[in-house]
Amino acid sequence: MGIFDGLLNMFKNSNTATPPTPPAPAATHQTGNAAGHPTYRTAPQYQPVRPQAQSPAKPAATSSNTGAANWFNGIGTASASKQTDSLTVYSLKGTPLHLTASDCKASGGEGTVYAIPGKPNVLVKIYKDDLLQNPAKRAEIEKRIYDMLAISKDIDQASFAWPRAVVCNSRGQVIGFAMNRCSGISFQAFSGVKSIQQRFPKWTRRELALVAQDFLTKLQYLTSKKILVNDFNPANFLVNQKGHVSFIDCDSYQIPGEGSSTDITKTYFASHVAPELLENPKLLAQPRNIHHVEFGAALTVFNILMCGLHPYSYFDPSKQSACGTPDENLRKGRCPLGTGAHCMLPRGNWYNLWSYLTFNLKSSFIRTFRDGHKDPAKRATLADLQTNLQELLSIMKKDPVRLDLNPVKAKPKAKSSSAGHSFSMDF
Repeated sequence: MGIFDGLLNMFKNSNTATPPTPPAPAATHQTGNAAGHPTYRTAPQYQPVRPQAQSPAKPAATSSNTGAANWFNGIGTASASKQTDSLTVYSLKGTPLHLTASDCKASGGEGTVYAIPGKPNVLVKIYKDDLLQNPAKRAEIEKRIYDMLAISKDIDQASFAWPRAVVCNSRGQVIGFAMNRCSGISFQAFSGVKSIQQRFPKWTRRELALVAQDFLTKLQYLTSKKILVNDFNPANFLVNQKGHVSFIDCDSYQIPGEGSSTDITKTYFASHVAPELLENPKLLAQPRNIHHVEFGAALTVFNILMCGLHPYSYFDPSKQSACGTPDENLRKGRCPLGTGAHCMLPRGNWYNLWSYLTFNLKSSFIRTFRDGHKDPAKRATLADLQTNLQELLSIMKKDPVRLDLNPVKAKPKAKSSSAGHSFSMDF
């Protein structure tokens, strides 16, 4: 059999044995939260689980990875910073895979991602030594991976870079995982009209709305499984030319564990996080709730539909200049949207873009970024955003001027009257 021979059989047959399960956490007092997840006053402690791996002999430096593609046939449907050191990793059965600097795809704060020679559909993430050498952190990582594997059958592998199997060192200790390779361009491409037109030359605003809709649909699916996205960094979401959205960095999510346990992370992206988490960093050590997700989701959808504009970017007419950074303005609640705001959208074409959104969709954004800044319960729900996006898509069919990514003029304000008084139906 090929390299890492056990994985293929494990995922081809759903009746095969599942990976070892970490022991249950020690009892600890819990309280509930808005998402229905337990909140631990003291973090549960887990003992590392050593897989029943064979004691592999370390391969010679010249050993090849012939057969690696066979072992990874069960993962992935997609097509195919350098490290100076090479390393050898192992399957649970002790079969080696040799990785070199040329296989490195990216390196981040927690680990390094490698491509697999002969299998472009698969990536392996190896956690950094400083994390793995910390016994508590190693146990936390190992438990998280196994908890994610336990629910992997419910996850669309083409849309989520979800763990499919553990990867071990020569002592049989878990040091990372194998995952599907998702394809596409990151949401960082939505950083201006020119950027969008360069990468998606045939797209209109309708395609942007469809991307936002697909993003919300997948986010809603995760929340239905009590999986919460913590980090709304635009780099963590990919989109291809067909508008199909993929989620990466999935091991940063809040994951429901065995029994009543919850795997939390403190990860966040400062310009795309609920303001209460910035104001009170101690909350990062507690489970997130659905209102945190609602804020990050609304901000991401706003970014997409507004071609990269941040909802807390604004222009102060009294100073005739842009003010503050999005991060600073988000923390302080300086939002230019809607009537009564003490600031304006930045100079340029931004107001024109804003004007062609529907009244209901604009209301959802205002509720989230202004009313919901201090009161999370007032934020638009994921279902609200989805409904209002669908309304926008329907209106676009009848009003093609809304398709323009760079409208020359703002939408005329629709007027209505009540008891003889005229008032605006738009803002």
